[in-house]
Amino acid sequence: MENQLTKLSTYEKKLLLQAPVLISILASSTDQKVDRKEKKEAIELSHLRTFTSKPILQNFYKEVELVFTINLEELLLKYEPLNEVAQGLIKLELKNIYNLLQKLDNSFAEELKISLESYGKHVSNVHLKFLDFFDFSNF
Repeated sequence: MENQLTKLSTYEKKLLLQAPVLISILASSTDQKVDRKEKKEAIELSHLRTFTSKPILQNFYKEVELVFTINLEELLLKYEPLNEVAQGLIKLELKNIYNLLQKLDNSFAEELKISLESYGKHVSNVHLKFLDFFDFSNF
């Protein structure tokens, strides 16, 4: 299958590659901060996804891994303090990202949705309240 990211503009690709970071921040910020342990876990998960995700997504997660740490730091600065307003903005950004999936092959888009939901559940194990206020099925 062709690289799905080539179907997107440079801006759209950058936005899509930020999805795991935004999900990590949202899942970890139910207490309005992301601590060192949560950052470390999110970075480790982004690495694990490069070889544990379905083959259709492995190239995507390899690209995510290349920019994950930089995106994490940049987006934390952008959205601090991680209050309800910031969390709302992150949710809006994620909605925009999910809308981009329409431009990609259905099989890739569906697998990515499933994977991102799983990603959010994994990161939120530290903060179980996350799934109570953020429902991925709305996208």
